[in-house]
Amino acid sequence: GSAEELLTIYAPAGKLGIVIDSPDDGAPVIHNVKETSPIADKVREGDRLVGVDEEDVRTMTAIKVSKLISRKSSNSRRLIVIRYVASN
Repeated sequence: GSAEELLTIYAPAGKLGIVIDSPDDGAPVIHNVKETSPIADKVREGDRLVGVDEEDVRTMTAIKVSKLISRKSSNSRRLIVIRYVASN
């Protein structure tokens, strides 16, 4: 089985160095995290992005979410992600 964890990640201003992808179903997924990313130690590939600051991004396309994150890049942002954790 797997459990869902809801995580809040505080991302600093500037580029985040993450690549977001639109899966066939569900919320946008973090597809790639660059080594230089300021949040590399906080996010994982496969995390589902469900919120950016106060906005629900579950139904947004990856392009839309990426633009939203870029548009807010002069400030720090709060990302809400769902992480699936395998449980024994």
